[in-house]
Amino acid sequence: MYTTTTPVRIDAPVRRLIDTVTPGGHARYLRVQPEPGATVNGCFSNVCAKAARDGGRRLCGWQLWEWPGVLVEAEFHAVWLSPAGEMVEITPKPHGEGTILFVPDERRAYRGEVVDNVRIALHEDQLVQHFIRVSRAIVQVMTRNGPPAAQAHIPAEQIAPLRRVQQFLGHAIDAQLREHDPCPCGSGLRYRQCHGHELELALA
Repeated sequence: MYTTTTPVRIDAPVRRLIDTVTPGGHARYLRVQPEPGATVNGCFSNVCAKAARDGGRRLCGWQLWEWPGVLVEAEFHAVWLSPAGEMVEITPKPHGEGTILFVPDERRAYRGEVVDNVRIALHEDQLVQHFIRVSRAIVQVMTRNGPPAAQAHIPAEQIAPLRRVQQFLGHAIDAQLREHDPCPCGSGLRYRQCHGHELELALA
């Protein structure tokens, strides 16, 4: 599956992403300082436990990611705001990133809901657009099935086909295939004329 990482700089696409999720917001690089016992992807509970132990509070916002050459992405996220007012990233990262790019958003609060990532493609290509749309469809299925605690009980027939398509597209994009290249299925047709056409109809 595809791998995103912390953007190395705040360039025009990252700036556009910031303005999309938090108009007028300001992104800051924060050093990752994992709290003992903190879990990957558990930022909201991690920060809640930290605040209960050491004071301060949870600060919600957006962690920014980049799939180099493909897309930029904003993930709803929380960091610990210390009693002294310092933003601290206490949640460990899946690929060992040492820094994150974070945009605080005081308007947002975590209420236990699933919040989809916001993704912006770095260029116009049907493969990338389909990846974004399928990823959005996966979250739509998840939210139809209730709070995060209920996600383990999503019927396989609802989510598994979308996961397979997402993986198919992710591998194709990672292999640097684009819409006018031969479809990864091996049909000999261009993606746009093969699976791209079928998926466009399905997504419509």
